[in-house]
Parts: sequence; structure tokens; C-alpha cells
Amino acid sequence: MLETVVESHSKPGHPTPARVLLTLALLLPLFPPPLPAVETLADAWRDALAVDSRLRAADAESDAARATREAARALALPRATASSRYTVLSNEPAARIDFPAIPGIALPSQMPLQERSYATHALQATLPLYTGGRIASAVAAAETGVAASGFERTRSEQAVKLDVAEAYLNVLRARRALRAAEHHLAALDAHAADVAELGKQGLVARNDILSVAVARADATQRLTQAGNAAQLAAAAYNRLLRRPLDAPVDLTEPPIADTAPGDIAALAGRARSQRPELALLGAQADVTDHEADQARAGLRPQVGLSAAAVHEDNRYRVRQDVAQLAVGVEWQLFDGGLLRHQADAARARARAARERQTDAGTLIELEVRREWLATDEAARRLATTETAVGQADENLRVARDRYRNGVGTHTEVLDAEALRSLTDYNHLNALYDLHLARLRLRKAVGEL
Repeated sequence: MLETVVESHSKPGHPTPARVLLTLALLLPLFPPPLPAVETLADAWRDALAVDSRLRAADAESDAARATREAARALALPRATASSRYTVLSNEPAARIDFPAIPGIALPSQMPLQERSYATHALQATLPLYTGGRIASAVAAAETGVAASGFERTRSEQAVKLDVAEAYLNVLRARRALRAAEHHLAALDAHAADVAELGKQGLVARNDILSVAVARADATQRLTQAGNAAQLAAAAYNRLLRRPLDAPVDLTEPPIADTAPGDIAALAGRARSQRPELALLGAQADVTDHEADQARAGLRPQVGLSAAAVHEDNRYRVRQDVAQLAVGVEWQLFDGGLLRHQADAARARARAARERQTDAGTLIELEVRREWLATDEAARRLATTETAVGQADENLRVARDRYRNGVGTHTEVLDAEALRSLTDYNHLNALYDLHLARLRLRKAVGEL
């Protein structure tokens, strides 16, 4: 009826709205809406690096370092200044004139040199010719500062990636633990059904019914805790990516690499050459060395060239516009040891930075060794628990069959289920510990 009414108001040869809607309804199942994409760890890194505040701060520090470098380079360029001033004197300047006395003629005893109030306009340019290495040291320090900001940026990026990876794996670990808790409760439910069935036949003691109820209550509590832990892990992951804390999180499982972690000595050598922390400490030492050179340069002569064009409103002058060119030398002969002590302080800071660099190198070697051992341990645990999971399932199956047939005891079933649940947790922890250990080893080597 509706289609007939609509067709009566439509033009011949044109599809009616009802037919269009019907066609869309028939075609819709053929073109389902796209499913949300499953996020990989690489996707998470990309999104986190684009929004993390630590990286934004590091980028700002890099901008500051580059601006400092340009400021240091500008020290070697000419400087031009324009100035104007208006001066009022208490008395009009004059020069004494001693003319020989001439009878009958009154001669002046002084001659004015300048008006009492006047304006002066000047345009001046200066250029440093020799600074004893002060400018070159400032530029070198600024260049090293730019390199140091790059090392700091790399360090921050690797720290962000490791934090995101830990949060990513925590979400997967928590959800896997939630599924294990659900599986544990389901197994207890199945056993409770067996106990209830045997209870109807009067074949079990009331103690069996009570103990399985207590076990189920404990499993329910653990399931609640696991659910909350999974939600909290997802919220922590969303926070790192600057998303709403309750945003949906759909992550893919990372593949397990079959390759061995490598030789410890080779990894430690790569870490010493690649870790940004070591390069950063070295750059900081170089910067303070250049600062020491810059301070000592102040003890040497400073030579500069200056040129100026000056206009002075003075009616007593023949030419009110004057141009001048000068070469000046300034040499600070005594400053109480100020510059020398400043240079010594900078040298001491450089030595301190290099000592910290040496200590950091040994700590990095220890970190590489620790993460290498953690990777090897997790791999061994994973191999062991993979076998244990199958054995625990089989042990539970046998215990339940024995109980159903009146051969085994209720306690054997509960113990077998507890052992199987523990094996599940050991397996999932070994799996994600291995993922995390491999990432931490890459971070320790400086390759994350």
C-alpha cells in the first residue's frame, strides 16, 4: 500500500523512494561495515610518538639548541646600531683665549665650542677581528649542544617506546589472565555439577559439596579481580596514547621470535656504541670543555673594527657630520683570577661528566647482561610451561574420570584443577615475560 501511494506521487521513469530504500536494504548485507582495525605494537608506537609530551619537550629543547647555535654564529657577524640623544649642559663649553693686549681694542678671553643643549645622531657598526678563540669556542659548544639534544631526543623516544610496549603487553597479559580465570571457574562449575549429580545419588559427603562451593567462590573473586585488572591495563594503555581512558582497545598478539638473543659480549659492544645516554654524557663533557676554552679566551687581546657616522646639532662646528673608522684593542690584564677560575670550574665539570660516562658504560653492560639472562630465562620457562600445560590438562581429565567412577577423591580433582590453573598462569606469564625481556634487551643495546 505504501509503495502504491509513493508511486502515485512520483514521476514516471524515476525510481521511487520506497524502491531505493528496498534496494539499499537488499544490498546492505553484501557490503557490511568495515570492522575496526586490530592495533599492532608498531601502530601503538607510531601513535604514541606523535602525541607524547616527553618527545614534544625534547623537540623544544632541540629547537632551543639550534637557536643557541645560530646565536653563537652571530657573534662573528657585524653589528650595526643607530642612536639619538638630546643633551643639556649646565654651562656652555668654551675655550680660553690669551690674545696679546692691544691698546684700545677689547679682545674676547674665551671662545664658545658647543651649544648648551644639542642633539646627536649616530650610526655605528662594529666587527670583531680577533677574540682569542672566544667566538669559535662558543660556536663549538653550541654545535655540540645540538648533537646532545639529538641524543636526548633518541633517549626519550626509546623510553616512550618501552613504556608503550609494557602497557601493550600488560593489556594482553591481563586479558589472557582474565580468560584463564574464566576457564578456571568454568572447570569448577563442571566439577560442581559432577558433585551435585553424585550428591543426588547419595554417593558423596556433604563436605565435598561445601568445599567445591568454597573453591567456586574463590574463583569468582579472582575472576572479578582479573576483570578489573584488564580494564585498568587498557586505561593505562590509552593514557599513554592520549586517548580517552575508556576507549576500546583491540590489540594483536606479537609474534615470538625464534632467534637467540645473541652473544653477550657483542651486545655489550653494540650498546657502548649505540646507547644515547653514553653519547649524551660525552657531548655534555665536550660542551663544558668548550666553555672552558671560551672563558680562557677572555684573557687574550680582543681586537675589533668600528665605523660610525655622527651628526651633531652644533652651530659652532664647521661640519656637523663626521665619519670615523677605528681599530681598537682591549686586553684585560688583571681580573682577580675570575676567568681562570671559571675555566677551571668548566674543566672540572667536564671531568665529572666523563667519569659519569665511564660509570654509565659499566652499568649499561650490566643492564645488557641482566636483560640477556631474563630473555634466556623466559624462553626456557615458556618451553617448560608449554609441555606442562598439556600435562596439567591430562592430569585434570584423569582426576575427574576417577572421581566420576568412584575411584578418585574430590580433593584430587580440586588439586588437579588448581595445578592446571597455576600452569596456565605460569605459561602466560612466561610468554609475556619473554616478549618484554626481548624488548628490554633491545632497549639496553640501544636498538629499540
